[in-house]
This record gives sequence, C-alpha cells and structure tokens, in this order.
Amino acid sequence: METMSKKPSQNLKACGLFHFYLYVINLAKDEFESNFISSVVAPGEIGVQFDDIGALEDVKKALQELVILPMRRPELFSHGNLLRPCKGILLFGPPGTGKTLLAKALATEAGANFISITGSTLTSK
Repeated sequence: METMSKKPSQNLKACGLFHFYLYVINLAKDEFESNFISSVVAPGEIGVQFDDIGALEDVKKALQELVILPMRRPELFSHGNLLRPCKGILLFGPPGTGKTLLAKALATEAGANFISITGSTLTSK
C-alpha cells in the first residue's frame, strides 16, 4: 500500500469506502491489478451531474429509468420477468458526443463509483 499514491486512499476514506479499498488491495495479486485501484473515483469527487449536461434530454431520461430507478427502488423490479433491470448499457458514438460525461453524471446521480480505465491500461502487461 506504500507504493500506491495516497490520493485514492484519501478520496475513498473521505467517502467512507476506505474498508472497501483495503479489501480490494488485499485481493490485488500483482502490480497490474494494483494499478486499477487508482482508477476508482468516488461519487462525491466526480463533480458532474445531469444538470451540467446540455441537451441529450432523452438520453438522460432513459439512463434515469434504466439505471437510477432500479437502484433506488428495487422493489418495483422484484415481481415478474418483464420488470427487471437491464444488465448493462452501451454508450456509443463518435468522440466528443458526451459518452464519458454521461457516464460520470450517471455515477454521481446513482451514488456509484466511477472507474476510469483506458484501453491501453487494460492491454498493457
């Protein structure tokens, strides 16, 4: 843990997630897995909300219905096979259309951690 930067541990401690951070550190078996720990951003530090995003109202509404509503009201989705939350969402489009900004705002609104990992981080070994 001494080799890790102190910023992620301080960020997670401020959000009450320090025990989770230590648990994940114990699971990290090598330096490559440890590098992903620094990519976790707590919801209070993201700083982007849906109100900060101009336009894309239909996308924001769909994300609220597909992700935030099942997280906040899971009892609505506990009965039947037709009413169950989606297993994943794919944001696609050309660069600069707001995919990352939407994902950050979604993490903030849902109170979830945002994991910022680039493709090169995943493929470097």
